[in-house]
Amino acid sequence: MTTANSKAQCFVCNKEKNTYNCKGCSNEFCFPHLTKHRQRIETQLEEIINDHDQFRQTIIQQKQNPHNSCLIEQINQWETNAIEKIQQTAQQSRETVMKLRRKLIDDVKKNFIELSEKLKEICQENESNEIDLNHFQLKLTQITKELFTLPSISIEGDSQKFINKISVHSVVDSYQPKHPTTNTATISKKSILTQFQFKPLTI
Repeated sequence: MTTANSKAQCFVCNKEKNTYNCKGCSNEFCFPHLTKHRQRIETQLEEIINDHDQFRQTIIQQKQNPHNSCLIEQINQWETNAIEKIQQTAQQSRETVMKLRRKLIDDVKKNFIELSEKLKEICQENESNEIDLNHFQLKLTQITKELFTLPSISIEGDSQKFINKISVHSVVDSYQPKHPTTNTATISKKSILTQFQFKPLTI
C-alpha cells in the first residue's frame, strides 16, 4: 500500500512533488514514477508466478513418472552389468564343462575300444575263461560308471564377492527445508494479485 505525503523529493527524478510512500522499499515516488514502480513490481510478480506454475508442472511430472530418475538409471545399469557378469561366467563355465566332458568321453571311448578289441580277440580264439569274463565285466562296469558319473568334474562356489551389492540410503527424514521469508509490504499487493489466478496443486 502507498500513502500520499506533502511535497517531497521523488526517489527517481529527485524533484520536489507530491509523493507517495512505498512501504515495501520505503522510498518516495511522484505519481508517474509510482506507476512505473508498480509496473515493475507487477512484472516481477508475474515472473514469479510463471516460475511457480512451471515448478508445479515439474512436481506433477515427477509424481507421474517416478522411474525417470538418475538413481533409477544407476540401479538399472547395475542390474544390467550384474546380469552380464552372470551370463559371461555361466557361459565360460558351460564351455569348460563341455570341454572336460568331451575329453572324458574320448578317454572312456578309447578304453572301451581297447576292451572291445580284447573281447573280440578272445571270442575269435574261443579261449575265454572265468578270469577273463570277470575282468571284462569289471572293466565294462568301470568305464560305464566313469561315463555317467563324471567323477573328475564338480562345481565350486567362490566365497569372494562376485557382484557388489548396492543399497539405497536416504536423508529425507532428517532434512529440514529452509523457506525464505516473504516481505508482504508491497505497493497495492491486493490489487496486483487479483490479476493472476493460482491453480490448485492436484497430484
